[in-house]
Amino acid sequence: MVTTLMSGTIFYSTVEKFSILDALYLSFMTLTTIGYGDLHPITAMGKIFTMIYATVGLGIMAMFISVIAKAFIYSKHKHKE
Repeated sequence: MVTTLMSGTIFYSTVEKFSILDALYLSFMTLTTIGYGDLHPITAMGKIFTMIYATVGLGIMAMFISVIAKAFIYSKHKHKE
């Protein structure tokens, strides 16, 4: 997940010329689907990247949350035994 977040940050800071903080913020907002809309890609390349990034990123976020949930459930179940 960190790799996905960093790849978006690098892309947005390089292509869209956002500061590192703004690029990280936009990457996080995109991956978590919060999307306040205060920052958004301007270039055509940025818009295309964001469509792909959001689609792939949502899958990665879902897997990440699933792994954490499984570990939590396993821990609770093992603790009861």
